[in-house]
Amino acid sequence: MLALLAFGIGVLIVLLGIGIWIRHSGKRQYLGNILLPCCLIVLSLIFLVITFGFRDEEAGPALIPRLWIYLILVLSGITLWQALRGRDKAAPKIERPSLLAMTMAILIGYFLVMPYIGYFLSTFIFIIVMLHLLSYRKKILIYVIAVGWCVCSYLVFYKLLYIQLPLGVFEDLFYKFL
Repeated sequence: MLALLAFGIGVLIVLLGIGIWIRHSGKRQYLGNILLPCCLIVLSLIFLVITFGFRDEEAGPALIPRLWIYLILVLSGITLWQALRGRDKAAPKIERPSLLAMTMAILIGYFLVMPYIGYFLSTFIFIIVMLHLLSYRKKILIYVIAVGWCVCSYLVFYKLLYIQLPLGVFEDLFYKFL
């Protein structure tokens, strides 16, 4: 664990160095387009290392995380390559920084309450709050999207993949009715 922490600190120092270098180079307008894929690549590599501690089975618990990690690595690599070549659009100026801060706070809150109130209720609330925050106007469609996402998540994870999602305090109630 100490090695992972040291690795993380080293990576942060390298990312900080890349950020400073980009700010003082001719690619300053691509700062966000370069740093975001770099951060995603680093996080993906850290999570990939963590998956090697999982049980070793043919279709075990490491399979799905590794598939997502490989996808993120490939797409982030493509995005980074385009930004470094100057083929990507320059990062737009953030017009509403408060929206970014509120989105991050809501996202962190979503992950913190999920173990207590469960995936389905926290996701339902998260989708509704985010669509309202993003000024989506069709109120009925907001609820249809939230319910549809929860139903699709149930069908894919519980019925198709047999993967249990956090149910929180509603665990006993969930198994009685379903």
